[in-house]
Amino acid sequence: MKKILFIYTCLLLTISAFAQQANFVGKGKITFERKINTFATMPIFLRETGMIKGDDVATFMQNYRNGTQFWTDTFDLYFDQTHSFYQPANPDIDFCKTFAVPVSYKNKVYNNFETSVVNIEKQAFENAYFISDTIRRLKWKLTDETREIAGFECHRANALVFDSIYIVAFYTDQIPTKSGPETFNGLPGMILGIAIPHQHITIFAQSVTGVNTEPQQWAVPVAGKRTTMDNKAFNTMTMKLLKQFNLSSAWVQFFMDL
Repeated sequence: MKKILFIYTCLLLTISAFAQQANFVGKGKITFERKINTFATMPIFLRETGMIKGDDVATFMQNYRNGTQFWTDTFDLYFDQTHSFYQPANPDIDFCKTFAVPVSYKNKVYNNFETSVVNIEKQAFENAYFISDTIRRLKWKLTDETREIAGFECHRANALVFDSIYIVAFYTDQIPTKSGPETFNGLPGMILGIAIPHQHITIFAQSVTGVNTEPQQWAVPVAGKRTTMDNKAFNTMTMKLLKQFNLSSAWVQFFMDL
């Protein structure tokens, strides 16, 4: 009887240990869907650039709303314990023709959490720029709110970016890598959801696949023949570029600086 009890106890402990291990994903791929509500962002863009003035914006939007409301794209995030790489799921991704602002539509972001360095490739009109800088750190405020995303229990956290723009993130500690979509990171686990309410942008995980990933195989951004710049230099350059094309807009600038 004692022998049977001992075997039963060992079996329970083994099953429990296996279950706990199975709940954690150390390497894998996360597929994210990024959605931009163009019905809400287009009026902002038109007023900020002055392309259409006054009551003409409302008239323009009546016709604009006959089209598709959301600019939707899919991105993949590959990760292990100390690295992550975010890129478009479709390498031929293009910008939304109805929104017609060809910037930051196929960002690539490579985080090395061992060195605290992030390498980024961003588009601005017809050019791709290479950015290398220290990983951005936000001051997150953790909350008790939870929700399920892609089969994982996620906890809510809030932050301000650029001192005034409100960000809501949902992270899971079942994926210990402290990464996330675009350049968002720094929570006690993987960020599976980002909502930026006033900018009308959401980025939410659709699936998580626990596959073996090797950073050496990732097509991470490299400078090549391009000039390497940091985030500050990129911001200065894009402000001048938007002014040159008469597209100066706080919303577009934020989208480029995500």
